[in-house]
Amino acid sequence: MIEQAEEILLGSILKDNSILSEIILEPHHFLDTINSNLYKAMRSVKKKGYPIDGVTISDEMGESSFFFTGGNERLEELKKSVPSTHAFKSYEQVILNRWKLEKSRELLSETLDNLTLDKIQTLIKDLSNIEGEGTQEEFNLKSQLQQMLELVTVETPKERSGIPSGFLDIDNKTDGFQGNDLVIVGARPSMGKTAFLLNMALNAAKKVQAIPIIFSLEMTSQSLMKRMISCLAEINGMKLKNPYHYTTEEEKKRWVSAIGVLGDLDIQIYDKPRQKITEMRTKIRKIKHDNPGREIIVFIDYLTLIKPSQDYKSNTHAQVTEISADLKSMAKEFNCPVVCLAQLSRSVESRSDKRPFMSDLRESGSIEQDADIIMLLYRDEYYNGTTDDNRNVLEVDIAKNRDGEVGKVKIMYRKEINKMENFYHYHGK
Repeated sequence: MIEQAEEILLGSILKDNSILSEIILEPHHFLDTINSNLYKAMRSVKKKGYPIDGVTISDEMGESSFFFTGGNERLEELKKSVPSTHAFKSYEQVILNRWKLEKSRELLSETLDNLTLDKIQTLIKDLSNIEGEGTQEEFNLKSQLQQMLELVTVETPKERSGIPSGFLDIDNKTDGFQGNDLVIVGARPSMGKTAFLLNMALNAAKKVQAIPIIFSLEMTSQSLMKRMISCLAEINGMKLKNPYHYTTEEEKKRWVSAIGVLGDLDIQIYDKPRQKITEMRTKIRKIKHDNPGREIIVFIDYLTLIKPSQDYKSNTHAQVTEISADLKSMAKEFNCPVVCLAQLSRSVESRSDKRPFMSDLRESGSIEQDADIIMLLYRDEYYNGTTDDNRNVLEVDIAKNRDGEVGKVKIMYRKEINKMENFYHYHGK
C-alpha cells in the first residue's frame, strides 16, 4: 500500500508539476530509496524552474542513477498508476502517516533497549517532533482587454479596490492591499509590529468582511486573542495577565462584549512554530475552498521564523531569497494580499536618527525585489522620550509602493491597549 501511494504521488507530480508546490513531504519521508531519490531530483528540477520530465530528471540525477530508477519506462508506469491527480493530498497523507509510524517504532525500539529517564524525556521530544512534521498557464488577450475595458465602463461600488488597512492615510496611498500584493512591514523590536498586524486584521474583517489568516510563528493564538480583546475592549494589556482579578466590573462587561465582536469575525490563527510555506499554502487553499467568493488576507509574524524547504546551514541570504520569492508566489497563486513582518538589522541602533531605511531589512536585496509594498515602522517616543509631538505616535514610512505613492504617514498608537487609529481622529484633521 505504501509503495503504491508513493508511486501514485510521484506519478501525479509527473502529470501535473504544479502540485509539487503544495506537497510538504521531504525526501526522507519516502520509505523506498529509489522513490526518495526520484522525488529529491524532482524538487531540484522544480527549484531550477524546469519542467519535471524524463529529460530534466535524467540530467539532474545523471544517466546511470536515472537508469537505476527504471528510466523513462518507469516514469511512464508511474503516470499510468494515477487514477486522479486531484487526490494527491490523500496519498501524501498516507506516506507521511506511514513514515511517522515507522520512525516512532524505530525510536521506541532504541529507547526500550536501554531505558533511562533521560532517554524517556528525549523520546517524548522526538515523538513530538515527528508528529509536527508536517495547469498550464494560458493567456487570452481578448479576454484580458475586455476586463480592462470594463474597469472604466462598468459601474462598481465607490470603495477601495483592495482590502483596506483601516488607516486612511495608508489606504489613500495604496487604495487598499491588492490581490497578488506582497507587503513587508519592517521594524526594530518594540515598535509595534504585531499590534499593527492585529489592528489591520481586525479592520479587514470588520470593514469588508474579509477573512484574515494569521500565521503566528512566535506568539500563541491565545496571546494574540488577548491583544485583540484588549484593543476592542480598550483594556490595559497588563491586566490581561490575570483578567479575572485585575479587571473592574465595567472592564469585564467590555471584555465579554469584545468576545462577541470577535465571534462574528472570521479570523483564523495558526500558531505552530517554524511553519513552511507549503503548510501555509495548504491551509489557505482549504479556507478559500470552504469560503467561495470571500476575500482573504494573509498575515505572517514573522519572515525569518518561516522554515525553508531545505537546510541552508548559515547561508541566511539564500534562505531569505527562497522565502521571499515563495511568499510572492503564494500571493499571486491565491490572488490575495500577503502581509509579512520582518526584523530590521541592528545597524539602525548605531545611528543618531533611528528612522529605518529599506536597506536595514535583513538580506534586503531579495525582499526589495519581491515586495510590492514595504512599510517601515518607527516610534520616536521609544528612543527620545515622550513629548507633546511624539506622544502615542507611530510613523509609517511607505518606502516602496509598486503601484502607488510613497511617503510617511502617522498613526495614533495607544500601546497600553494595543490599539491603533487614524491620526486625524485625535488631531481634528
